[in-house]
Amino acid sequence: MAQPFDPKAPADLLVQAGRSGRQLTELPAELRPGTLAQGYAIQEAHAQALGETPKGWKLGVGSVSAMAAGNLERPLVGRLFAERFHPPGSTVQLPCAAPVTVEFEIAFVLSRDVAPGTAPADAMRAVASTHVAFELVQSRFVDRRTVGWPSFVGDNVGFGAHILGERIDPAHISRVVKTVEEQVDGLAVGRGLTGDDAIDPVQALRFLFEHATNHGITLKRDDVVTTGAVAKPFDVGPGSADVTALYLGGKLTVRVTTPQA
Repeated sequence: MAQPFDPKAPADLLVQAGRSGRQLTELPAELRPGTLAQGYAIQEAHAQALGETPKGWKLGVGSVSAMAAGNLERPLVGRLFAERFHPPGSTVQLPCAAPVTVEFEIAFVLSRDVAPGTAPADAMRAVASTHVAFELVQSRFVDRRTVGWPSFVGDNVGFGAHILGERIDPAHISRVVKTVEEQVDGLAVGRGLTGDDAIDPVQALRFLFEHATNHGITLKRDDVVTTGAVAKPFDVGPGSADVTALYLGGKLTVRVTTPQA
């Protein structure tokens, strides 16, 4: 009889890699998850081993084209931790001498607890405020795209850090996406995504409600939900880079720093 999958050992490896600033090529075969359910079990154990303060949720691989290419029915879900939140304009040091993927996103702050099966039909009725944000992705794997979705889920979908920007009117989400220009050290590097490469932040929130129901999770009041890249993701580093997003007359900035290779 096959032994039950134990998520603790792979979770411990991922935590050790993150704390030491190194990356794994892949998990050892005997510890590697074979299903998304096993990946989420590692993610839970990973969160417990980190011992950091829960702050909310992130979604990734959420565009129509990305889900189709990845044979996914809904985006991948990861966890946010308060110790990895930084104010706009700050310098954020990530631990590994590897590139950091910067994603300009729309984030929601929940207005109430949402127990499994109690999400409102209008997802925005559970939202207290809407914000622009940066998510900084730095995986514990050398190449997060080749290790498989279960391992990437166990790696908490590559979450590195989060910058929660100013509040915006939710009615202006589409205008923010249409007008955003991303810059690195003053040079333009990307704009808002369109068509099947784009995500709908409100639909991403609905996907999170479905995920939470399926996994028996109660989402908490004041949880931050960062919904995935609405503009072209781009890599910076190693070293330091000043990152800016300009949108509708607003600005979100952060300096991203990693050790030199």
